Amino acid sequence: MLPSGAVAARYFRHIQSLGPAWFYIHAGVQLSAFFLGTVGFAIGLKLGNSSPGVTYGLHRKLGIAAFCLGGLQTLALLFRPKTTNKYRKYWKSYHHFVGYACVVIGVVNVFEGFEVMGAGGSYGKLAYCLCLSTLIGACIALEVNSWVIFCRKSKEDKLRREGIISDKGSTDLIHS
Repeated sequence: MLPSGAVAARYFRHIQSLGPAWFYIHAGVQLSAFFLGTVGFAIGLKLGNSSPGVTYGLHRKLGIAAFCLGGLQTLALLFRPKTTNKYRKYWKSYHHFVGYACVVIGVVNVFEGFEVMGAGGSYGKLAYCLCLSTLIGACIALEVNSWVIFCRKSKEDKLRREGIISDKGSTDLIHS
């Protein structure tokens, strides 16, 4: 779920017809993912305590890191400065860095969890890989679309500055 929330923020934010709905989609998906992750973390603690002598070091460390980063992200929501605040750019940098780190650690930890369960070749892992691949494919398509839109707007702005087109978008041929 974490990657889906990051995709919502990355690509829906620029769709003006959505308005602030992109933010509510992002926050809703991320908070749901955090709560599910908290349940998974609690189950992991319970299983760890009831299995003396059995340790899964990397999976445990990645789980703790993902849980801590997820908690920091959730707390960051409470301390988000207004868009006019001079510290907003620092908060955004922090939010992006910690958010992407949490997504990467979470995805790696899911794969590590499949190995811990002995389900490295299971249909569950295959389904997870297919979902993740589909999301990555959608991200690539959305990124290409974003760059096409960006390049079109840049070209249009350049033509507007040079006086070749007016602000209304119609072409004004300038004869010399």
